[in-house]
Amino acid sequence: MSGPVVSAVEGSPVSQVDDVWDAVIGQPAAVTAMRRALTADEVAHAWLFVGPGDVGQRELSRALAMALNCPDAPAPDRGCGKCTTCTRIARGVHPSVEDLEPEGAHHVVDSVRSDWIPIATRTLTEGRRRVLRIVAADRMNDAAQNAFLKILEEPPPSVVWILDTQDDGMLLDTVLSRCRRLDLRPWGPDALEAMATRLGVAPELRTSVARAALGSPRRLNDLTDPDVAEARRRHLGIINRLATAGPGDVVPIAKELGAWSRDRANALKKVHQDQMVAYEEAFGVDGSRGWPPGVKARLTRRFERLERQERRRALDLVLDDLGSWLRDLLLIQSGGTSDAMVNIDHLDAAERDAPRLSPRDVVAGLEAVAQCREALDRNGNPELQLERLLFVIALPLYARGVQPAV
Repeated sequence: MSGPVVSAVEGSPVSQVDDVWDAVIGQPAAVTAMRRALTADEVAHAWLFVGPGDVGQRELSRALAMALNCPDAPAPDRGCGKCTTCTRIARGVHPSVEDLEPEGAHHVVDSVRSDWIPIATRTLTEGRRRVLRIVAADRMNDAAQNAFLKILEEPPPSVVWILDTQDDGMLLDTVLSRCRRLDLRPWGPDALEAMATRLGVAPELRTSVARAALGSPRRLNDLTDPDVAEARRRHLGIINRLATAGPGDVVPIAKELGAWSRDRANALKKVHQDQMVAYEEAFGVDGSRGWPPGVKARLTRRFERLERQERRRALDLVLDDLGSWLRDLLLIQSGGTSDAMVNIDHLDAAERDAPRLSPRDVVAGLEAVAQCREALDRNGNPELQLERLLFVIALPLYARGVQPAV
């Protein structure tokens, strides 16, 4: 597979598309609804994007921001995509557009009061409308939602809020009722294979990589990273390893998975350290002296947040791999065809593992994957949660007296 590339998830450069909305792939209904609202001058003050993460939320919000702020807009429903305003919005560096990320596992009330409200109420220095996107809005705790509700009920006329959520059931009814809802879908196979082609995936691998992406363009982009591709192979071999070595291998495997997730975060940390040095050299800063007030602290917090997110993303890749493998085993056990498999490139290994667990054991494993993810959402210790998950899978293997594969 190819090396690092710029993915559609990160935002296609607007110069590569004729219409800025072309950067929003796989969401035609959402694009149509938003463009109609722009044309009719009926843009809601708050939008609720409901769907799996990273399937077009960023691109939708930036295309909306271009339409609202472009000084050379060719039509009410779109920006030109070429002016300084549009290109800066596309890169995420325009002051009228901000993504509000969770500081840790959750958005907390202090962030709403000290960051969100001041950002929303300060005077615009550029552009006409400010677009504020709350990433993982369903991670707002109740206190944060109640604090946010105050500004949502009486929004500044220059602000458009976008709430990204995978589970709208986690949001208060009073918040939901003040937002216009748009449902976003996982990408279909055609869109994913087209993206795989753009990313330089070899023709013979495109179908299998698109299936392994689980409808997520971001996961597909991850799978073009050789480190992630090799890690996936190891993750799909966990049941065989447990069947061969028994429950005694649970703790070592959990430690290896935890170490891999830390390595991913540490690689990003090294990038951030190099960036900090470059900033200091460019601006003539000597250590902590010479920084504008608060700038170094904000950069440090941002880098630390991104490093935590990278580790969590790595853990999610583990859980996605293991969960998709268990679903494939259940498919084989139920007599399904390989056409419906996720990991079609590992068909022989799946047929080897399927008889090793009963359907009930596989379902228990899938429930354990979901419970592990929920525990990580609550800041549970990653290695401890992975151990619990792996024991759920390993103990039935041991009880059934599974022998090493021949």
